[in-house]
Amino acid sequence: MQQEKLSANWLAYVEVKGPYGENYEPALATLFGWAAQHGLQGGQCIFVYLDDVEHTPPEECRTRVGITVPESTRVEGVIALTHLPGGDYATLRKQVTDKTQYGKYWQQLLQEIAAATQLQFDGERPCFELYHSVDEENDICDTSFCIPVK
Repeated sequence: MQQEKLSANWLAYVEVKGPYGENYEPALATLFGWAAQHGLQGGQCIFVYLDDVEHTPPEECRTRVGITVPESTRVEGVIALTHLPGGDYATLRKQVTDKTQYGKYWQQLLQEIAAATQLQFDGERPCFELYHSVDEENDICDTSFCIPVK
């Protein structure tokens, strides 16, 4: 785990409702198709998790499947625009080779934050996954798991 100050970003996104980790492919296809049409495919992919799985039924959990864009970006249809606040985050960067690893890495980061007595979860900002690179052919995602702290 590292503690990092991450910069704020603007995200164009498609919101997915349902259990975390499910039904992201159609949202990604829509988002990347839109980004390509508007010359925005160079942005960084970020998945923002809006609900706490301990207090929200899986079918009600919301994920914003997003890509970083300039603030002035115009969106339409199912594509929305939001501001992702910057600040202090506890991060864990991993090479994900299997979808089942996501939950394990989130748990690892939460446990490391709990063990670090000087860190406190900041419930005002959302948790997210930041994708540094995706190797679709070999199914490897270089991913940072990010939890806001204060």
